[in-house]
Amino acid sequence: MEKFISVQPKSEIIRKYIAYYYFHSCTDTKFEKSFVFYPNYKNALTVYKNAEIVLSEEGTAVSDSKTEQFSILYTTNLDKSIRVRFKGAFDKIGIVFAPLGLNHFVNKPLFEILSERVGYFNSFGFPFEECISAVFDEKDESEKARLLDSFFENALADFNVAILEKAVGEIITSGGLVKVSELSEKLMTNRKTLLRLFQKHLLCSVEEYKKMVRFRQAINFSQEQNESNRLTEIALFSQYYDQADFIRQFKSIAKESPKKVIPSISKLGNEETYWKLE
Repeated sequence: MEKFISVQPKSEIIRKYIAYYYFHSCTDTKFEKSFVFYPNYKNALTVYKNAEIVLSEEGTAVSDSKTEQFSILYTTNLDKSIRVRFKGAFDKIGIVFAPLGLNHFVNKPLFEILSERVGYFNSFGFPFEECISAVFDEKDESEKARLLDSFFENALADFNVAILEKAVGEIITSGGLVKVSELSEKLMTNRKTLLRLFQKHLLCSVEEYKKMVRFRQAINFSQEQNESNRLTEIALFSQYYDQADFIRQFKSIAKESPKKVIPSISKLGNEETYWKLE
């Protein structure tokens, strides 16, 4: 039986940096399914228990393993659809960070911790493994959230890069439409400084981040409204030049047309988890 439950942090402090947790599991040893997820400014740390993980250009393959272990992955998904294939029973914790959320729990810039946008994450060490072991053993989802809250409250680091936080806020508020020149002027800094900060702490350029935000807000809008919304309405909301521009930009990320992708997306849990189920 497959189960997916999302829970917001109980701690007011942690809610500033973590959007929600999710707990995804299946006890069916014959289970086989693929999930496709799309670029998001809310990035996730995912933890698998007793699973064999294979990372490739095509995505992530997860299969049941008799070896007792935790596999911890961090995904910064900015520019493509990513497929996760499940085969067999699994147990998974998802920690979905607010924009720049993870940066508040590490003592180094992300570029010093992550060499890839999808890869293994070991920066929290043994204390985190103790925490997730207790979370996997706990049955009550609210208590699972409290256990994770407690770890992250103790892990809070001194991350204070005001220019970057303001720039990210402006890009998200504008739906990715704000120009870099406008950002520089508003934040009283230059383009090189902005680019350096984005690459150092978000592993991307300002333009990449803007494109991702615009795409994601189109996805969110399409899912939050009723099914009568047509592609033209989504394109207008996202302020693409016209429908042709919307389709072209969408396909550059999703590799498929919005007409094919949007109706196939499903919402899992109570938060903004929108995946294509295959």
